[in-house]
Parts: sequence; C-alpha cells; structure tokens
Amino acid sequence: MGSKLCIRQTWKRLVHTIAQVQPLTEKLIKPSSPTPSTHRLHKLSLLEQAQTHTYVPIGLFYSKEQLGEFSNHPTQISNILATSLSKTLELYYPYAGCLKDRRTIECNDVGAKFVQVKINSPMSQVVNHPNSDIKDLIFPKGLPWANDSPHYDGLSVLQLSYFDCGGIAISTCLSHKIGDGYSVYHFLKDWAALTRVPNAILSSPYFVQDSLYPSLPDGMVSPEFGSVLDGCIQKRYMFSSSQLRALKTYVAEDSGVQNPTRTEVISALIFKCFAAIAKANSGSFRNSTLVHFANERGFYPNLPSKSIGNVITNFCIPIAKEGDMNVPKIVSSIRREKQVFYNKDNVKKNKWATDIYELAKKGGELSYSLDSENEYVCTSLLQLPLHEVDFGWGKPVRTTIANGPNTNGFGIMDQGSEVEACVLLTEQDVPVFESDAQLFKFASSLPNN
Repeated sequence: MGSKLCIRQTWKRLVHTIAQVQPLTEKLIKPSSPTPSTHRLHKLSLLEQAQTHTYVPIGLFYSKEQLGEFSNHPTQISNILATSLSKTLELYYPYAGCLKDRRTIECNDVGAKFVQVKINSPMSQVVNHPNSDIKDLIFPKGLPWANDSPHYDGLSVLQLSYFDCGGIAISTCLSHKIGDGYSVYHFLKDWAALTRVPNAILSSPYFVQDSLYPSLPDGMVSPEFGSVLDGCIQKRYMFSSSQLRALKTYVAEDSGVQNPTRTEVISALIFKCFAAIAKANSGSFRNSTLVHFANERGFYPNLPSKSIGNVITNFCIPIAKEGDMNVPKIVSSIRREKQVFYNKDNVKKNKWATDIYELAKKGGELSYSLDSENEYVCTSLLQLPLHEVDFGWGKPVRTTIANGPNTNGFGIMDQGSEVEACVLLTEQDVPVFESDAQLFKFASSLPNN
C-alpha cells in the first residue's frame, strides 16, 4: 500500500511540474428559451436509477492552426461556445435541470456549468502524455466519476481549456442519469452544429425516459453502479491501420471468422492480456469473462434515431479453458455470443435490466463488474464518430475519455487514422498486462515524455 501511495504522490508532483491549471471563470448557462411546463418532469428508467451520480466524460482537442485567428481571441471563443451551448440546452433541457429524487429530474432550467481554465503547457505535452492524470487536466478536477457530484455541480459541466500554444480542449461531463455515450455524442454533434451555423435547424431529440425500462415499484431500492478510482490508472494503446490489418488477418486465418471487426479483435487482445493478470495473481489459470456493453436502440424499430437515454445492455463471453484463451478463439467466442445476442428478444430480455431488477428484489448490491473480479468490461465507442465533431475549426486532433470509473475495464475510440484503447488497470498490474508479446506486436503505447 505504501508503494502505491508513493507512486501516486510521484505522479501528482509530475503533473504539477508539467502543467498547472489556472481557473479563469465559471458560470451557469441556461437554455435559450424556457422549458415548457409540460416537460417539467423527466422520469428516470430502471437503468438510470442504477447509475450513481457520475458523468460521461468526453474531451476534444483542437490545435492553434485549426483555430486560426480565434486562437488570439479566447473571449470570442468562449462567447461563441456559450451562446451555442444555450441553444443546445433548449433542445437537451434535462441536462440543465436538477435531480429531484431517485425517480425524477426536474427540468427547471437552472443551467449547465461552463468552466474556463488556462493550462500552462503546450497542448501536445498534455494530449500525448502517457500519464492519464495529465491528460485529465482538461476535465473539472475530481468530477467525472465522483459518485455524488450532481449534488454539487449539476447534471452537466463543460470545460473550455486554453493551452500556452494557442490550442484548446472542450470537455463535456454529462450526467449518466440522463443518457449514455450515444446520447452525449448527439449532444456534442448538435452543439458543434449550432456553433458552426448559429441559425441551424436541428431535429429535436427524443427522450426515452422510463418508456422502455420502467422504474422500480415503490418500496424497492435500486442497487447502483458506483465508481472506485483508488489505484485506477488509464493506459493508452494505439492501433495503426497497418497493425489492425495484421491483427485482423491473423485472427481470420486462425479462427475462420470472416471479416472480424475492429472491436472484436482489439477487445480479444485486451481480454487476453487481462487474463494473464488473473493467472499471475492466483498462480493458475482462472475462468474469466469478457462483458461487452451494447447499444440496444436497434432492437426498437420505432425509436427515433436521436433517442436520448440509457438504452444499453450487455452480453458476456466466458472462457473456461486455458487453451481457449488466445486471440483467434476469443474472437470466435465473441462472434458466437454476439449472434446469440442479436437473435434473442432483447426488448423483453435486457440482461442488464434483469440483473438490476433481480438484485433489487433481493436487496443486494451491484458491483461494476457484475459478478466476480475476473470479469472485464469493454465499452466500444467506434460507432460514434467523435473524431469528426466540428465546431467550425475542423475535426479534433484527438478525442479522449477521462480515467475511470474502475479497474478491469477498457474503452475503444476511433482517432481517425488509428484506434485507441484506453485500458483501466492498477499500477502493479501494468507489467504483467504488458508482458504479452502480442500486445506490442499489434499495438503501440504512447511514448514516455
């Protein structure tokens, strides 16, 4: 424990040395028009009741060259973004409200918190640094995965960070009580559209609320997914186009799986590296399970394309034999379980909703990894083109998600010319995770600065 504390303190001193955050302004941005009284109450679904008061934290970096003359006028940038944010909140009004109780958000137009800071460092030194504490300077300190944060900071907090070099970062922390990553992508996309074209006419989002997964009956208390950041670090691994082609070819030749996807091959490789940790810790192979979160909107044909809420479920890929813990066989298992998943009635059999409801009936607690320490959670954002969100300055040079919420998980993001896997580990597990020779055959870590 002492060595872990020493490592964390060393990292904090390093962060302080490399880049310091200077607070500039903080204000509430209200919707440009009052929310109608008919929309005053936003009802939470069963899945949203099971979320603690955390956020979906996504950040976008834009260089000085992209900003052009705007880089010399930070006040103009902030004014433009604040104005378009106000218009965006008129459409996404629950994010400007407050949590009323365990079932309801009151859409009272209290506003979204808009924070501006100065980071005394070039953007390149932050965006490309392997230490997630440094990259996460673009998010409000301690906010993204703080379990009780909306009581203090509201349901949406957005930060505009200025770098010494003239570049900026825009980060959004939008409450997981209202929507998932798909929801946040549409918020960002519409905010960017209204920044580029202030008079743009956009389709209104449809708020799913509790129409798909009714909230729990009176007297039943929902178990909650919490975040545990103690000892959690984010390691970032990059997959170039050529590395991905080689990985897909290797998988296809050895497994017979036709056209393996980026998510399938990357998640299989990451899962295999995680399994090595379980074996090292126990001294022998341990049964392990890969949990894939999945967007469930496609199972509801009548849902509008811009449906906002937590419309997600998961399916599991268990590996019980050590001989099956290799990348081609894992991909075969993923493909098989995915076919089972898509062929069943996911409208009536949402696995995550069922788990939550059964635990609520028992009065049990729900941990992030669902059942055991040998479960590893994958969230793929590859279907969300965050790397194309254009506020009028072009596509971001990099997108990111904040470190967290727990170890034994990973996210996969499209960076345009390459794919990034953000893997959540403990410091002491990193050497074992990276000891797998295939990891650096098909991926590269960010260089140490």
